[in-house]
Amino acid sequence: MAKNLSSVTFTVLLLVLLMASTEILKIEAMNIKARCLPQGCKNATFSEECGPEPFTGSNNDCCHCCVAKYGREAVCKGVIEGPDKHCHCYKERMPSTGCKNATFSEECGPEPFTGSNNDCCHCCIARYGRNAVCKGVVELPDKHCHCYKER
Repeated sequence: MAKNLSSVTFTVLLLVLLMASTEILKIEAMNIKARCLPQGCKNATFSEECGPEPFTGSNNDCCHCCVAKYGREAVCKGVIEGPDKHCHCYKERMPSTGCKNATFSEECGPEPFTGSNNDCCHCCIARYGRNAVCKGVVELPDKHCHCYKER
C-alpha cells in the first residue's frame, strides 16, 4: 500500500510540475509578445516604414513589425503616426564623433552616400560591428561614408 501511495504521489507531483512549467512558459511568451522593446529610445531618429498602408494594428503590432523586418538591434521603437496611419520604425541616434584618437578604417554604403552622418554611423556599425567602429562620417568631395576606429 505504501509503495502504491508513493508512486501515486510521485506521479501527481510530476504532473503538477509539468502543468506549472507549461503555464510559466505561456505567461513568459505572452509578456514577450505584449511588450515590444520596453527600453524604448533615448535619442530616436526615424529609420524606415513597415507593414501595410494604412497600418491597421496597434503601436505594439507596429513595433513587432519593425523588429521582424529590420532586427532587434536596428530598432528602438515602432509607432503608428500621421493622418495616413503609417507604421514608423525608429533607431537610436548614434553619436558621429565618438572617437578620441580615430583612424580611417573602411568605407560603407553606396557612392555617393546620400544619407546623413548618423546614417553613415549606422551603416558602419551594421557592417563592421559596434566594437569595431567609433564614428561614421560622410566626407567630401565624393560624399563617401567613412568608418573610423580607435587607434
